[in-house]
Amino acid sequence: MEERMKKVVAVIVTWRRERELDRLLASLEKSSFPLYGCVVVDHAGTVPEILAKRSFPVRIVQDTSNPGPGAGWANGTRLAADVFGKSDVWYLDDDVVTPPDALQILIQEKQDAQAICPLLEDSEGKLWGFPEPVSNPDRKNIREARTPADALRLLGPGPHPFCWATGACILVDSGAIETVGLHRKDFWMLGEDLEFSMRLAATGRAVFTCLASVPHVPPKPPDEAGARKSDYPKFCSLLQNLSYLSFHSPHSRHMWRYLPGNYRRFFRSHGVRPSTIRDAVTCFVQGAVRGQPAGHGSGVALRERILRRSLKR
Repeated sequence: MEERMKKVVAVIVTWRRERELDRLLASLEKSSFPLYGCVVVDHAGTVPEILAKRSFPVRIVQDTSNPGPGAGWANGTRLAADVFGKSDVWYLDDDVVTPPDALQILIQEKQDAQAICPLLEDSEGKLWGFPEPVSNPDRKNIREARTPADALRLLGPGPHPFCWATGACILVDSGAIETVGLHRKDFWMLGEDLEFSMRLAATGRAVFTCLASVPHVPPKPPDEAGARKSDYPKFCSLLQNLSYLSFHSPHSRHMWRYLPGNYRRFFRSHGVRPSTIRDAVTCFVQGAVRGQPAGHGSGVALRERILRRSLKR
C-alpha cells in the first residue's frame, strides 16, 4: 500500500531522437507501477506530437539552445517539482527501454537508499553497463559477468552500494535531491551524471540491484566515418570531465583508475597524431590541473579549435 502511494516522475532529456523517445514512452506506459507524471526536456524542439495521448501526464521543456544534459536534467527536475509536487525522480536516457517490472523492482529494492540503479544490457542481452560497486569483491565479480544473469549469480540480488553510476536509468529519492542539489550545468556533456551520482553516494546510501536489467539501445549511426568525426568533440569532453572528476571531486572513488583506459580508447578511435596528442593533453591539463569541466571556457575553446581544424580539411 505504501508503494502504491509513492509518486514517481520520469525526467528525460532528448535531442533529435524522436523514434527512441517514442519507444521509451511506449515502454513506460506498460509499467506495472504507474508513473505519476513525466517531464521531457527537448533540446531540438521536435517532439511535441510524440507526447500526446499518453497514459500519464506529460509536460515538456523546450530549449533549442541545447545547453547540454546537465542543464536539461536540472531544468526538468525543477519543472517536475513545480507541476507534480514532491516526487521521486526517475532519470532516464531517451535510448533506454524500460521493462514493465523495472520501476516496481527499483522501488522495492531501494529500501532506505537515496538512489537505486538497475543493470544495463545491450540489444543482444549482454551486460552493457553497471555502477561501480563499493565492495572490492563485487567490483571483481561484476567485471567477470557477461550478462545480467551472470551478475545476479556472481553478486547476488543486492541491493549493493555503489560509488558512482551512469545516469541512463536511476531512481532518486525526492529528499536526496533536496540534500545534494541538481545536476551541474558546467560539464557540457558526458560526465554530469557521474558527478551527480557521486554526490548521492557521498552523502547517503546509493545502491544498485541485479534483479532488474534495462536495455540501453542507442541508434546506430548511418555513416560510421561521419559518426567518428562527430564523436570527436564529445570524446574530448568526456576526457576533460573525467580528468576533472578524478582529481577534483571528493566523491570520485576509483575514478582515476579509468583515465588511462579512456585515453587509450581515444587514441585507438581517432589515431595518434600531433593534433590528437595536443587535444588529449589539453583535456587532461584543463580538467585535472586547472579543475575545469568541459562546459567552462577551456572546453569551449577546444571545441572551437576542433571545428576550425575540420573546416580546413
